[in-house]
Order: sequence, then structure tokens, then C-alpha cells
Amino acid sequence: MFSAKGAFSSQPGASPQKCGRPSNQALKARFNSADGMIDMAPRVNRAFSAHAFGGGANPGALPQARGEYCACGATHVEQRSRRLRRSNFRKRCFNPEIRARLLLLVGLFLIMFRPGMTAENPFSFKDTPGKLPKEVVPTDYSIRIIPNIDAFTFTGTEMVKLNVRSPVHQLVLNAVELEITEASLDGQVLPKSALNIDKEKELITLALTSELSPRDHTLALGFSGKINQQGQGLFCMRYQEQGSGAQKIMLGTQFEATDARRFFPCWDEPAFRAHFQLTVVVPENWLAVSNMPVDSEKKIDGGKEVRFSATPPMSSYLNVFVAGELDLIQSRVGPTQIRVIATKDKAELGRYALEATAQILQYYNDYFGVQYPLPKLDQIALPGGFGGAMENWGGITYYESGLLFDPKNSSVETKQNIYEVLAHEMAHQWFGDLVTMAWWDNLWLNEGFASWMGSKCTARFNPQWEVWLRRNLPRDPTRRVGIAKEQAMEGDARSTTHPIHQPIATEAEANSAFDDITYKKGQSFLRMLESFLGEDVFRDGVRRYIAAHKYSNSTTADLWNALSEASKKPVGEIAAGWTEQPGFPVVKVKQEADGKIRLTQERFTANFKNAPPLQWKIPLTYSVIGQAPATLLIMSKTDTLENIPADRALKLNVRGAGNYRTEYDEPSWILLLQALPKLGVEDRVNLLSDAWALVQADRAPVSLYFELVEKLPASTEIAEREQIINVLDFINGLLVGNPERGKFQRYARSLLRPTFDTLGWEPKAHEPATAANLRASLVNALGDLNHPEIIAGCRERFAKYLANPASLAPDLRPAVFAIVGGYADEKTWTKLHELGLKTTSIEEKQNYYNALACATDPKLVAKTLAIALTDELPTSRATSLVPKVARDSGHSEVAWEFAKANMRALLAKTDAADSNRYAPSLFTFFSDDSRADELKTYAKNNLPPESAPEVAKTVDEIQFRAEFEKRLASQLSTWIGQKDL
Repeated sequence: MFSAKGAFSSQPGASPQKCGRPSNQALKARFNSADGMIDMAPRVNRAFSAHAFGGGANPGALPQARGEYCACGATHVEQRSRRLRRSNFRKRCFNPEIRARLLLLVGLFLIMFRPGMTAENPFSFKDTPGKLPKEVVPTDYSIRIIPNIDAFTFTGTEMVKLNVRSPVHQLVLNAVELEITEASLDGQVLPKSALNIDKEKELITLALTSELSPRDHTLALGFSGKINQQGQGLFCMRYQEQGSGAQKIMLGTQFEATDARRFFPCWDEPAFRAHFQLTVVVPENWLAVSNMPVDSEKKIDGGKEVRFSATPPMSSYLNVFVAGELDLIQSRVGPTQIRVIATKDKAELGRYALEATAQILQYYNDYFGVQYPLPKLDQIALPGGFGGAMENWGGITYYESGLLFDPKNSSVETKQNIYEVLAHEMAHQWFGDLVTMAWWDNLWLNEGFASWMGSKCTARFNPQWEVWLRRNLPRDPTRRVGIAKEQAMEGDARSTTHPIHQPIATEAEANSAFDDITYKKGQSFLRMLESFLGEDVFRDGVRRYIAAHKYSNSTTADLWNALSEASKKPVGEIAAGWTEQPGFPVVKVKQEADGKIRLTQERFTANFKNAPPLQWKIPLTYSVIGQAPATLLIMSKTDTLENIPADRALKLNVRGAGNYRTEYDEPSWILLLQALPKLGVEDRVNLLSDAWALVQADRAPVSLYFELVEKLPASTEIAEREQIINVLDFINGLLVGNPERGKFQRYARSLLRPTFDTLGWEPKAHEPATAANLRASLVNALGDLNHPEIIAGCRERFAKYLANPASLAPDLRPAVFAIVGGYADEKTWTKLHELGLKTTSIEEKQNYYNALACATDPKLVAKTLAIALTDELPTSRATSLVPKVARDSGHSEVAWEFAKANMRALLAKTDAADSNRYAPSLFTFFSDDSRADELKTYAKNNLPPESAPEVAKTVDEIQFRAEFEKRLASQLSTWIGQKDL
């Protein structure tokens, strides 16, 4: 699933710190915890051992590293440790104080000298976590659904073939917000008294009067449910029809992670694969779409009945049903029919997506060594309901602007995003659908791999987009949507991070697992691992994995085993530190007197005092400038490089492909600065990113970063310039209300204006494909930095656009509209609003409403916020206006007060996956410590326990910003004071 969290996304890796730093007494108590684990963090609310939730690990094995939150909101368990036999220990040490001190020493010893980590066990159905008993397994579903669109309800019936593996006296399955109207087993009607509903656990239990013997049985159920207004289960979407502008309605589904149970009663856990045959009743003029082709269609009273062929064995969350007044375009790739489906008169806008689908499908058929197994692959554009994309097998759904491309009105950025999202979701058809993670603790197997594969495929066919390079850019989550490994690393350095492989026990935890660590850290680690093993060897391992587990499930261990077989290297041993524990290392470089280079690794952290020390096996790459790169697998805390010329610059992390930071000593750094013109853009961007991270972590002054920026050779390389833009953008947002902001803006403008002057307002013949993206970024950044000429230029171009829309290039429209909106008077605001109401293009509508959210006039801010409560936009897009206002208007407090007064109405329109992060996201833009306390109080009184991780991240972000602003303002004043501006 491709998640477009956008403004809802607070920076990953934050700490609630509600209890402050634990006292010595508290630490002692934690070493004597109920489960015998040695923790270096506050006692957690839920401590799940690897045995309970790690895919069947042995009881005596080391517990997995986990990210968990305590009831008070403090930091998480991060340190792996051996279990102590407390009963024996107590016999030797009766004094609690002495025992606690000894335990503390033992704990510190294990932290410093812990044995090597191992990954979890391979997939075993019986050992897979989950609430559902494993004695009963569904093999085939036959489901019939009749929606009542006027009443926003539906009725359904289903027949489920069951394989009972051992005698049972009850059947347990999932259902939520469904009324069970009838039930029978093997033709025998079950009384209503046999049904027990556990709403909290989302389970229904059918008690049987006699023991059910091990063999095949058939369960029949009748049920009814509701059609939701937001993207959860079966939902409806209202939209304006292309051309006529008429108001229309259609239906769609969104089941990941745990919402298939809202559509039909089922065994709604990933390991319970089955065949699904769906039949639906829809209006006669509607097109109905599901995972498989239509098997039959017949007219009935009130519409038509559409029966789809049965799917191959798959997990329940991969089912899909979409219906409405739809058009399509189609083609073929070998035996596979490919289609793009959209609302009436919009399908032709899917032409680019159709061509890209054909290209990507052929590539994946070859790469994975297994042909796409379904007879058709649909790419379905939805005009609302949710903001991302979902990899339903054979019927992938996308928010409309993520699939449709208008050559006359869409930007180059839109085209690039469409391709990469297509590549991501199509990778899931193998990694996620054909082979599915056994449980949600291995969600990264789906999302991290699809993110890596999608970028790899995009880079292969579109090298001019510099995909990997731009994925290494830092994106301030309070200002822009993050897309890079840098955003994951920013969060992974914080106290509230978690391992890639994390424990999942509840539905809420499953939904919260879709974060930057799962997607972007997973992606970055796989890229580093592929670089270490080699592309051909890595692909061979992936093919082995797919072949061994197709139409089944897997764990991380299964992937490591396949890669180990292909590479003849201990991949699981190397990978464990990256997937089973949080964080990542920084490699410190020091020139020794004997001429050797001393390398030392330690955990890299930011705003995380007393972080438990951790260690990794690092596939490190390095090069002496002018020589070929080399690789060193660092297996311990320290290592050395020999025969490095003392007068030659040494660069670690070649091309920035590794998931680690580098900190150079002064002599090494001076040599690198002198060698900058000889470095490729990938390495220059890596130096910029690491330098900025060191500043954020208080490991270096801000002068380190800006000295590097000023020494860079003149360039219009987009990745290099956008790295600088994003840092300047972050600082500009951080300094709102600070007296140093004006000086900083002048300095920042002086850094960016030369590049803009080189590019100019208008495209030039033969300019690189990325020039349009960079031009738009510069206009946006310089406008935000209050550059008078840029603001005037945006106003001038907007006036011309109103008279002739073709006069403004699509690539510049979002930036120009945003700057015009930011400085808008009421007349301009009203015009932008009228344009947004009129257009039927989702992309154009987003551009106009985003511009409204930039308004800084308090009266206009209030008018923009009020739109969030109307039906002008799809539900989730309407509620996203509030955090957009908080981010872009400079009126975060006004946005929060509005949200607080209308929270119930806003949450009713918010996607289920975003509901727990919605309120915390509105605090992400504050830099005042008192706001952290306010959020904790609000969360305690108003938010469910499941929101604790998001609250923790946001509290940490506020505290980090508050500390960083003070430190940064002083350092900037000194640095800028030396400049002649």
C-alpha cells in the first residue's frame, strides 16, 4: 500500500518523555520486571516476547528488540537481553538493593557484550501470531453482496468451506459492524444463542452443540452492514462528473489492514489464505470490478447481478470491489489483460498509466522469475475515499491524482509520481499478494520491498529522474511530504523509533505499522544489502524466495535464507541488527599517527539522551578520490583502513547507498572540502545530508553545513539544490516568530537566487528533465522566504493564467498558486476558491485548495478552515486542510483551536489509518515546550490508547524543535553576521 499521509505525518521517532529521565531507583525496579527481561527503558504497557509474537521463537531465545510504549507515555524497550532465572538469582541475593545493583551491572554487561542476534524463525502456520485458532481453516468463500446506496447499507450471504484439522466445539472468526442475521453449519441452522460477539476483539464465536470432527465442513452466514463515508470497508464516494459537473456517487473498498471483516465475516488474518468468489448486485448502468474477471452477468429486478471468477488462494485483505459509472481503456501484455478504469470520460487520462503498466509488468515478469499469475490487472482511479493506493490482487486502487495524467494540465512531478506509485503497487502483486507476510510484524516484507523495487524499476526506465538520488533528500515533515531514506533516518535517530520487524498484537497496532521505518528504512536497507551482495546474486535470492513461497506466506527469515543460499553469505546474521533492533550507526573517521584510518561505530541519535548503545554489522563502502570504490564488512565496534594516502580525500558511503551516517575528523573533512569538485553529485548530496544530520544531533555547529554549501561548485543539479532548499525551508519554518528570521531569510535568498537566475522562469530548449521540478521548488522556496521579485512574478503569472490558463506551465502552477495564496487578499482568495469549486480535475482541485491553505490573513485562514467541515472535497482531503493551514499559514494555533472545537466532525471524515495521528499531527508545527505538555494532557483526556505512539512522536518533535531553535538561532546569528548581505 502506498500511503499518502502528507500533512498527517509527524516525524517518526519521537518520545513522549512524560516521566522524564528515569531515576536510578526506577531503573533498578525495571531490572526486576515481571517477565525477567533486562530493560534500559521504562516498563512498557505491553511487553510481548519473541516467543509470543515473533513467529514461534524458542522460549529460551533472546527476546527481539521492540518499540513499545509505557502507560505513562515514556520511551520504549530497545535493548535485547538474556532472560534471567530470577528464582535462582533470588536465592543468592535476598537484599533487594544489592540484587538491583547486581542486575544493573549484568544489564550493562549484556548491553556492551551481547551475543550476535539472529532473525526470527521461518514461516510456520501453527506458530504464526494472531487471535484466531488454527484448528479451523477456510479454503473457499462464496460471497453475495447487495448494496443499498440510498440507505448506505448492504446485505450479504456467504458459504465458506472449512477444513477442520482437529476436533473443535466452536468456530471463531472476524466481523465488525456487521449484524449476523442467520447461520448454519453443514445445512443445520444454528440458534441465535450460539452466536457470541466480542466487539473489542472484533471476533464472533459460534458455539456448537456437539464436537465438530476433523474433515471438510460448510458454514453459511447471512449478514448486513453499513456503507461508510470514509475509506474503510465498503465506502461510497461523491464526485463531480467530468464535463457535465453533475454530482455522482460510486462504491469502493479498502480492507488493509483489518477491514475485510467489515464487508463479510471472515478469517481476517494474513496467514488464512483462501479462494474468494464474489457476486454483487449493482445498478444496470454501472461497471463492477473485482480481483478476477467477470464470470457471468444477468439482469435482475433493480439492476444486474455480476458474478466474478474465484481468486487463487490469497489473504482476505487483498479483496476488492469497485462499482459506478465507469469507463476504461485496455491493452495486453502476453496473456494478461491490463486496464485503466476511471469515472466517466476520464479513462483516457489513464493512457500514460496504461503504457507504464505494460512496461513495468514485463520487467517484473522477468525479474521475479514468475509470470504474473492472474488473467487481468486493473488500475482503478478513485475520486475519493482514501489518499494513497492499495495493492488488491488484480485490481489496484489509486486516489485519482495518483493514476491519471493530463498532458495539458499535469506537471512533470505528477508524471514521475504516477510511475513510481504504479511500480510500487505492481511489485506488491508478487511481494505481498503472491507471497504474503505471515503476520503484521513483518509488514516491511510487503512495504519495504515494494518501496525498494518500485524505485529500482523507476530508475531503470527513467534514469533522467535521478530517483535514488532524490530519495536521499531530507524532507521536513512539518513542511513537505517526505519521500526519502533521510526522513526515516531522522525518525530512527529518535527515542520513539522501533525496529523494522516489530510486534503487532492489535488491529490498531497493525494500522500504525504503516510508517517511515516500515517503508523507507526497509527500502534503504534492502538497497544497501543489494549493493553488498551484488544485483545478480540478490535477484537470484529473490527468485528463490518467490518460487519457494508462492501462494503462501513467509517471514523475514525466509527471505534471508533464500538470499543466503544465493550469496553463500550469512545474510540473516548481517541483517539482524538492521531489522531486529532500532536505530542505525554513525561511522567516525579518524586519521591515526601511524597513517592508518581508525573507524569507530556508535549509535546515531538526536534528542535522545542515554540511548542504549547498539552495534551493527555494516556493509561499508569507501573510496579514495580518484580510485575505485571498495567494500569492508565492519563486524565489530572498531576497524581500520590501511594504505590510505595522507594527502588524498577519503569518502565513506559511496554514492550514499548505505543506511548509516559518517562523521569525519577535521583533517579528513578539510581534504573532502578541497576535493568537492571531483566528487559526483551522489556523494555531494550524501555529505550535505550527513552534515545537516550532525548539526541536528548537536554533534557539529551549523557552520559545518553552511561552509559545505558555500564551497559547492556552481550547479543546477536538482538533488543537490533540493537538499539545500529543504534545509532552508525547515529553518525558515522553525524560526517563525524569532527575531533572527529576517536575517536568515536574506541569507537563504542569497544562496538560492543564483540557481534560479540560471534556470529562469521559462523552460529552455534541451534543459534536463529535472529542471522543471527544480524551478518549481525554487519559486516555492524563494516565495516562502519573502523574496519580493518572486512574489511579484507569481502574482503577474497568476493574472495571466486567469485570462489564459495555457500561459502558465503545469509544472509551475502549484508553486505559483501557493505563493499567490500565501499573500492573498479576500478577492484573490475568493477567485482561487471559485476555481477549486469549478474544476472536475482532482489534481487541479488539490492545487487550488492547497493555495487557500497558504493564506496568512487571519480572516482568510478562518474561511479556509471552515471548508474542512463541508462536502466540497472528498472526506479525507477536506480534513487534511486543517494540518495544511497549520503548516503553511503561520497560524498553527488557530488551526489547532479550530480542530479542537470540531474534532468529532473531523475524525468522522478522516481515513481510519490516519485517525490516531490526526490530532497529534496538528502539534507538529509548534516549537514551544508548553505545547508538548498541552498535547499530553489533551491525549490523556480525549484520545484512545492506540494514539500513544503518535502522541509520543509529536511530543518528541516539539521538544526537539524547541531545543534546536534556541541552539540554531544563536549559531546562525554568528554565521550570518560574518556575511555581507
